[in-house]
Amino acid sequence: MEAEGSSLATEEEVCAMRCALRLRLKNEVLQISPAPSADHGSKSASDAASTQLEHLFERTVQFGENQSGLLLGAVGSDRRAIVTRAMRNLRSRFGNFTYVYLNGVILQNELEAFKELTAQLARATAVKHPVLSYWNMYEYLRGLLVTKAKSGDHVIVILDALEQFVRENSNAKQLLLYNLLDWLQAKDIKMGVLGITDNYNVVDNLEKRVRSRFSNLQIVIERPSFTQIRQHLLRVLSLDAFQWDHHSELRRPSSKYAMAFSKSLNGLLFEQSKFLTSLEFDYDIGKTQAFFVRLASAAICYLDVDAPLLTPQHFRRARHLLEQDHQLAVLETVTEHGIALLIGMGHLEKADQRVFTLEMVYARWEGFLRQHDMLAQLPTRSEAQKALENLLRLKLVKDAGDAFKIGRGGDSSKKQDSSGSLQPEFRAVHLNFAPRTLEGMLRNGSIRCSTLLKEWAING
Repeated sequence: MEAEGSSLATEEEVCAMRCALRLRLKNEVLQISPAPSADHGSKSASDAASTQLEHLFERTVQFGENQSGLLLGAVGSDRRAIVTRAMRNLRSRFGNFTYVYLNGVILQNELEAFKELTAQLARATAVKHPVLSYWNMYEYLRGLLVTKAKSGDHVIVILDALEQFVRENSNAKQLLLYNLLDWLQAKDIKMGVLGITDNYNVVDNLEKRVRSRFSNLQIVIERPSFTQIRQHLLRVLSLDAFQWDHHSELRRPSSKYAMAFSKSLNGLLFEQSKFLTSLEFDYDIGKTQAFFVRLASAAICYLDVDAPLLTPQHFRRARHLLEQDHQLAVLETVTEHGIALLIGMGHLEKADQRVFTLEMVYARWEGFLRQHDMLAQLPTRSEAQKALENLLRLKLVKDAGDAFKIGRGGDSSKKQDSSGSLQPEFRAVHLNFAPRTLEGMLRNGSIRCSTLLKEWAING
């Protein structure tokens, strides 16, 4: 095999092939979602969704017509970029309006959301009311919206991570969402409300009073099919249209090598094999088109004179590289509270406890801080619950349901889904990675955290 590879291409040709493919991928990376939309011909799914958003809120911006809607799209479908593009286009068409952005992952509770809403509606005056009670804040915000409506300044409120505002266990009973939608019924307020989420069942979790006020207008970002993703990969990894004349520093590969590369790539992506099945599995579990492009980009780095054609082995090495980088990138975004929960879970797992509840981890955390006389640093249970939900969202931990049969009184004959009635702190979870992975990253400084947490991770 090595002799065959060496005779197919020289080292200089393989190097030129790697460089040319990198340039192709660099030029294509900004066009990562080219899935055609059924209703918009060749227009990409993201462009189609952006256009629909413009149509949904153009009367709100132009005439002050109240409207609400929902933008649904899987993780990695560029939901925020779509909203930003639509809002920018609306501004260029109809002039300025007030744009309010609230993120349910960042905001700890609905009172914080009300304060953030106040701050964005009236930056100059919001700081004068830091301790408004809920009802005073409700009246104050309503007054701000009425004033803006009278001056012709219409408002669009974006609720990103909408599922965080409609959690069934929320003690606030969806007050923020209810009040925003209730204001849409008033004639003296001119406003639009858009929810953004990757949870396609989010409407089912709305309270009846909220659902009755929420419109049924939903914009779904179409996901490219697996066949479309493979066609896209074939296109971006093809050098048929590459302008070699513009890159005199690169030696153009022989026609024999170019044809062999094209043929092997076509077979790799379209002939049934274990490799293709593994790619399809990645697609089925929700991997985005961007993931497959990154995977291909990493795979071409392993082309050499002994293996000048892309093979499943190149992709396996690329996957191993990406998994490590992805894990580090995700862990770098986790807050101190989240890191502490992961450390506590790691210690429980080392003690042969494979699944654990928030209460178990919280007790372990509390015990460590008590030993160091630093209980003041212990967050509230609600803050810890918020951190756990973020870990679940990032897929660093996985929901194990009612693993301890708390909700069934030990009766295993009852249905498994009865765990849905469990309080969040008693729902079991388990780690999605080995505890030593986090410990190693903390040791070498890849992940930053407090000295106290690092000591807990390393010394227990």
